[in-house]
Amino acid sequence: MYCSNCGNQLHEEDNYCQSCGAKRTSTAENKPLHIRKWHWIVPLLTLIIVVSSLGVYALSEFVQTNSAQEAFQKGENLALEGDYQKAKKSFERALEQRANFKSATMNLKLIQAATATDEHLHKAEKLQKDHKYEKAMDEIQAAETILSGYTGKFITQLEKEIKESRVEANVAQLRFEMKGKSTIEELEPILVKAEKLNIPEAKQIANKIRVQIADYAYTAASDLLKEKQFSAALASVTKGLSYEPENKKLTNLMATIKSEQKAFEHAEQKRIEQALLAASKEKEHNLNSAIEVTSIKTTLDEFGDVVVSGKVKSNATVPVSSIMISYTLTKKNGTTFNENEVYVYPDVLYPDETGSFEYTHYLVNEELNVKFNKATWYLQK
Repeated sequence: MYCSNCGNQLHEEDNYCQSCGAKRTSTAENKPLHIRKWHWIVPLLTLIIVVSSLGVYALSEFVQTNSAQEAFQKGENLALEGDYQKAKKSFERALEQRANFKSATMNLKLIQAATATDEHLHKAEKLQKDHKYEKAMDEIQAAETILSGYTGKFITQLEKEIKESRVEANVAQLRFEMKGKSTIEELEPILVKAEKLNIPEAKQIANKIRVQIADYAYTAASDLLKEKQFSAALASVTKGLSYEPENKKLTNLMATIKSEQKAFEHAEQKRIEQALLAASKEKEHNLNSAIEVTSIKTTLDEFGDVVVSGKVKSNATVPVSSIMISYTLTKKNGTTFNENEVYVYPDVLYPDETGSFEYTHYLVNEELNVKFNKATWYLQK
């Protein structure tokens, strides 16, 4: 028998428990007391099993989430590097770990858009190499349309690539259109295109076109001046200056044209004056030996144009003006290519002063030799 209060074992003769002092009852049997003493073990074991299961589940969830995050981050890095195929696989792995990973789902869509965009840009690059610039621009526009409505780091990067592709295509088209153009009328529309593009490369091309237009205007005016077409020559110079106002060659040529015009109008009077001046040695020297050509050379530029340039020195004792240099161009085999005359700038040279001359022969496409023939000029009072 056992105490119904504390469970201590009782002897047959005990009426009270020697341990807790409780009165002995006849209902306290060994077996029910033993069961009551261990009744808490089953709930405890159940609790341990539940807690362990939850822990294992939580750990599994953590590992999957962490793996999904790592795959997602790797995918973004690969996308920024332009490796869209590997990036796609990384985002798919992230979704395998977490099917409801919304950012990974969105990035998969972005990767598809980026891949399509990349294909259009590659097509544009190939078309550009084939000088099919309009079709190249269509591909670039298609790439831009695909990205509209999307945002993200590598989308921003792709938008930058699209902008660079458009700039590259525009600049390449301008350079291609410039080749072989030999008149102001042909260059003017190209200049308009270049000025509409607000980018440094286009500005450089625009500046080059302005210089080229000024050179063409100078050449045309010089040829008109030789034919004594003074009004047309002045109009050509004025047009050239409208594109390059600070061009010294043109401003000096304008002064030369006006001086020539005046000289032409008073040709008879000047011939008389020059005849009178020839009476003295000094005047004879000024008439015959006033100008010394100190250098003359030819240069073949990147456009196939041959530029004749040189310098002169005034050995006169009075100012000289309207200085014209005559020269002959010959090929490597000695045959004559062309004979020409060019004016010296500035228009007036004072004693011991130096001047320069330059003339461009367009689209020659071969090196030429130059030989100085003679110089002519007018003496001023």
